[in-house]
Amino acid sequence: MSRLTFILILTLFPCIVFSQSRKDLEKKRQKTQNEIKMTNDLLKKTQRDKKLTMNQLNIINKQIKAREELITSISKEVEILNEKISENREIILMMATDLEMLKKNYVEMIRFAARNRSQYDKMMYVLSSDDFNQAYRRMKYIQQYNEYRRSQAQAIIAVSDMLKKKIESLEEKKRAKEGLLNDEKQETKLLDDNKKEQVKIVDNLQKKEKDLKQQLDAQKKADANLKKAIADLIAEEIRKAEEKRKAEAAKAKKENKTVKENPKSSKSIYDLTPEEQTLSNNFSANIGKLPWPTERGIITGSYGEHEHPVLKGVIVKNDGVYISTTEGSIARAVFDGTVSSIVSIPGKHKVVIIRHGNYLSVYSNLAEVSVKANEKVKAKQKIGIIFTDTEDDNKTVIELQIWNGTEKQNPENWISKK
Repeated sequence: MSRLTFILILTLFPCIVFSQSRKDLEKKRQKTQNEIKMTNDLLKKTQRDKKLTMNQLNIINKQIKAREELITSISKEVEILNEKISENREIILMMATDLEMLKKNYVEMIRFAARNRSQYDKMMYVLSSDDFNQAYRRMKYIQQYNEYRRSQAQAIIAVSDMLKKKIESLEEKKRAKEGLLNDEKQETKLLDDNKKEQVKIVDNLQKKEKDLKQQLDAQKKADANLKKAIADLIAEEIRKAEEKRKAEAAKAKKENKTVKENPKSSKSIYDLTPEEQTLSNNFSANIGKLPWPTERGIITGSYGEHEHPVLKGVIVKNDGVYISTTEGSIARAVFDGTVSSIVSIPGKHKVVIIRHGNYLSVYSNLAEVSVKANEKVKAKQKIGIIFTDTEDDNKTVIELQIWNGTEKQNPENWISKK
């Protein structure tokens, strides 16, 4: 029975860890499959005119990365299943051995009971005792023997049920493994197709090096103009805060009163009201949880410095993230705040800047804007429609930037991974 207890512990405890790890991997696999589906939808829309563009290359690069992550995730699931299948086989072997032992012992008990089945024999066994104590011990022995027979019968039934469930579980895991291996094989083939398409697009675009450099120069100019607009906005906010401080100080001096300063954190560049400080703190507390600036999309341009996917030796520097989505998609605020400014910048189209205490969120490449300056907005509220470039492969991309005072942030660290 101690061996059965060991088998029970071995059977039940790892199942908790196994189910958690499989569940996490399945969630990750589902997320990656959704990304791949999104890239497929975008590629279908962008390939209608048969042109090979940078937009297509960005999407196909994202799809390749997603497929590689999916294959890795599938491989990890298969590895976990292999471990569980091996473990299940060992447990099944142990349980089968124990079951045979229990059955053998039970058969021997039945045979012994058959030879000594009469109540007369049991009574004579007790009555033939030398004294009362011996008679009591013999009675207890007969009771314990009967109880042991019942426990052996129950153990046989319990082990049989456990063995049946373990075999069913083993078969289920085998089927799951087979399905995953088929998925892995299919995804590997699709990955090879993606890479062939990637090479085809790169080869085609390399012939248009001059056009690509012109596009890159135009983007750098637009980025610089946006950066200046943000810097001007911050400088104006600081100037207004300084003027407000001076006016309050002059008024207080005139009335012989002490000016109560607004709370200001070490990183704050503004004089924040208590309400603004609370908003700023709430924004900061939601790092990694902010909603995306559009309901559906994939990141096709990451924050920071990256090597150009076509132009060798050329470094691209992004102050935010570029999210590709479908035509007609809505742009939405990532958090509660107040619209600080709405500007138009060549190459960025309409830009909405929302302030969240000491933080700014910046939404570029909007065709239409549905909010106005100084308007208070809520998280996920519509702020406009994302621009679709019909002359560039129907590219629909929104750029999101996040600033903490004068410090740029990586938006990927702030928006939800879900």
